[in-house]
Amino acid sequence: MNRSSLLLLVPALLVAAPTPKVLTPAMAVERQLEAINAHDLEGVLALFSEDAEVSDLPVGAPALKGKSGLRERYTGLFKGNPELHVSAAAQLVSGAFVVQRERLKGLAGSKGPVEVVMVYQVKSSRIIRMWALRE
Repeated sequence: MNRSSLLLLVPALLVAAPTPKVLTPAMAVERQLEAINAHDLEGVLALFSEDAEVSDLPVGAPALKGKSGLRERYTGLFKGNPELHVSAAAQLVSGAFVVQRERLKGLAGSKGPVEVVMVYQVKSSRIIRMWALRE
């Protein structure tokens, strides 16, 4: 097989590669951002545990607990912000924790991108806790 034939096979092999059954913490967070950017509510929710907790830092009582609260939050977020796009500007992974600086564009009422630091705790391929540090 010549080199040009091999180069044509590489994209096909990448597409055919199976999705891993176990997601690393970084992969789970990345998939969550992809689902948010696709405004895929069910895709977002699938990456959270049933009893996931979401809080703002400094930590008080969880602002949200469970998928029903997440469903409500993301439904409103997607409806109110049809141009929403989230990207990771920097990331640090330590065991089950992912700390990420994220840039949000397309938020209704914002004059420009909004930056937030997010901390995710991931267990068994699902986000179990998420904290937001906002200015």
